Amino acid sequence: MAVINLKNMGSTMINFVRVDDRLLHGQIICAWAPFYNAEMLVVASDNAASDELLKGILLSCASEGFGVEVVEVGAAAKMLLNGTYLDKRLILVVGNLEDALRLFDEGVHFRSLNLGNLHHEDGGRTLSASVTIDAEDESVLTKLVARGVSVEVRDVPTSQAIPYSPA
Repeated sequence: MAVINLKNMGSTMINFVRVDDRLLHGQIICAWAPFYNAEMLVVASDNAASDELLKGILLSCASEGFGVEVVEVGAAAKMLLNGTYLDKRLILVVGNLEDALRLFDEGVHFRSLNLGNLHHEDGGRTLSASVTIDAEDESVLTKLVARGVSVEVRDVPTSQAIPYSPA
């Protein structure tokens, strides 16, 4: 569980931060959300926030007692840091590692990061059946690890976590 300090306002509880190029799907809704008893899922993605069809599909995953928001990365950082989600147990999902690093650099200091689904058409280093990283991903992961973020590869909570280690 990651705690984000909000400049003398308390803290936001981010229960889980996940990188998933599919953004929101069954693994998150049916496995991770109940595992963390999450009340809110925030998808931080410039692409999804600007694509009305995709945004609508993602927002349709909300249900009674479980909210979904789709916002640009910069807006997500501001909302997380200004207390918008102060009383919520939430899951934060980004579509790529660059967005995770952007959030961290904008002040959203999470302690752990889950790699759930990352795919590259041109190959790369395979970390699991659902995670393949390229040289740019390795560079971003090196920066996150240097900032104290623990990185794991795991699709669902019942799977064995694979700790990330540089190539």
